[in-house]
Amino acid sequence: MANRGKLSNLTAGEVEAIILNSYDDIYKYCYWKIKDCAEAEDLTQETFLRFVQALSDYKEQGKPKALLYTIARNLCLNWYKQRKPLALSEAPDIVPTEADTEHLENQIVLEQCIQLLPPDQQEILLLRYGQELQVNEIAEVMGMSRFAVMYRIRNALDALNKELRKGGVFI
Repeated sequence: MANRGKLSNLTAGEVEAIILNSYDDIYKYCYWKIKDCAEAEDLTQETFLRFVQALSDYKEQGKPKALLYTIARNLCLNWYKQRKPLALSEAPDIVPTEADTEHLENQIVLEQCIQLLPPDQQEILLLRYGQELQVNEIAEVMGMSRFAVMYRIRNALDALNKELRKGGVFI
């Protein structure tokens, strides 16, 4: 039998600690990807279920965090493939409640500019700055080299900066 990695030797308490420490981050990632609270909650729970199921067969290739994001990423991609288009009449009404309108305007401009980027650039920025993953963790999640991740982050930031300038925001 092949040598098992560290994850297959985790105790129930250690697995629980990983889940408790990572739950909010995985939920935020799923929510950012699909923009639906209930669906993000379901995908987050499914991520941890699959994580626990995979522990006995998983050969250590990195930190559990990278495995969790990989599972969540794949589940979100599958969710989009199975999703039916939302009718305009079903779109939720969103009423901003923030008093600071300048901050809200900046958030809107930033999100609009990010949405103009290709999906791969959006995701790499989300993982790096939204989820604060390290370059080597992103490399594991995305299945690429650290050099490729750094290159893509730089390109995504350059593209975002160009879009922000078009929107009248200079950084």
